[in-house]
Amino acid sequence: MAAERKTGSSGASGRKRKSAPLSSETIVAAAIDLLDREGLDNFSIRNIAKALGVYPTALYWHVPSRHLLIARVIAALFADVLPEDNPDWRIWLKELFRRYRDIVRAHPNVAPLVGGHLVSSASVDLRLVEAILSTLARAGFDGERLVAAYNSVIVGMCGYATQEFAHVFPDPDGALETSLTASVEAADPALYPTLAAERRRLLNRALILRWQNGNQASLESGFEMFTDALIAGLELQLTHH
Repeated sequence: MAAERKTGSSGASGRKRKSAPLSSETIVAAAIDLLDREGLDNFSIRNIAKALGVYPTALYWHVPSRHLLIARVIAALFADVLPEDNPDWRIWLKELFRRYRDIVRAHPNVAPLVGGHLVSSASVDLRLVEAILSTLARAGFDGERLVAAYNSVIVGMCGYATQEFAHVFPDPDGALETSLTASVEAADPALYPTLAAERRRLLNRALILRWQNGNQASLESGFEMFTDALIAGLELQLTHH
């Protein structure tokens, strides 16, 4: 009898029991885990529900749509992106860019999702918006120039890291590496003199000309130059106003 009761209680639905009560937080945590492990190809409400041991319809009570789920995943991942206050706005921005990049590096499969969701969703983190705006306002930006500077910071924060850690097609047999290397090596110096001269430095260390993303081949030096140039450009706007 005991064996029958045990069998009957665990096999009714064929799904494993939930390890914790279902909530928006547990769903987001499961979504992040699935995204990290399997990437975008298997990122779906159905697969998240399977990982939680529930039917997909149960998730919709807490997260009404896939779009909103992605927005909440991004909000959760970037909840701690803001640096500590710093009187030097340039140092604060540099740290913001670095912290953002560190998060994307830890969760590279989120990179393709960020652009359309980080600042365009119902769950946008207004703390991030306010922190950037107030930092730029203290620096001296105001009016339309404040809006333009804010947009420049958002694009700068998202753009480089999103490209550096973007998904690269798997290349288990080295076919992509071989093909790309051969293509660059064969570049006619008469037509592409700079590419031909610098090909050794460029291969797998420059955007477009690579077969690995930033987790395997870091583009750190470019990140430093890009963020320094963006901040210097903002400073130049202040001095020429």
